[in-house]
Amino acid sequence: MTVRPKFLRYVLIPGALLMGEGASQATNAPSTAEVLGGLHQSDVKEVQAGKIAQKNGQSEAVRDYGAMLVKDHTAADKKVGELATRESIDLRAATPAPGANDMGTMASGSDFDKKFAQEMLDDHRKDLAAVTGARNATSDPQLKKLLGDMIPTLEKHEAAAEKIIDSQAKK
Repeated sequence: MTVRPKFLRYVLIPGALLMGEGASQATNAPSTAEVLGGLHQSDVKEVQAGKIAQKNGQSEAVRDYGAMLVKDHTAADKKVGELATRESIDLRAATPAPGANDMGTMASGSDFDKKFAQEMLDDHRKDLAAVTGARNATSDPQLKKLLGDMIPTLEKHEAAAEKIIDSQAKK
């Protein structure tokens, strides 16, 4: 899941303010629509990244990681869509305009695995911070539960990327 700058601005900054200054900052919390739109955009990008890894991965570990991304982020996006429907949010309208797909520019070949795993590690660290911040900032109980449920999966993705990086360093 890659979080766009707008999503970070609405999620991470208010979350940090809430943790640092107390509940009086709750009015700065991002709307459920903004969070769901950012999550949807991130899930779509991670599914694309997973497909690229399955195609270009040199090692079985990277190809398996790609399959895990596709499976987990497809499932997460389904939950995002379900919550958007329950809360009468037009997910298409709430999703920020797509940016450049930096995963599509990754080289294939012998250095793909290392670059891909590092990109995924960085992305998932940012995602964990953003999702945690949004969970802490929102007053929407359904969104809070969805975000809380996402954290273990993001942690699993982060750990798997670290494991790939470690195995690449031993080569």
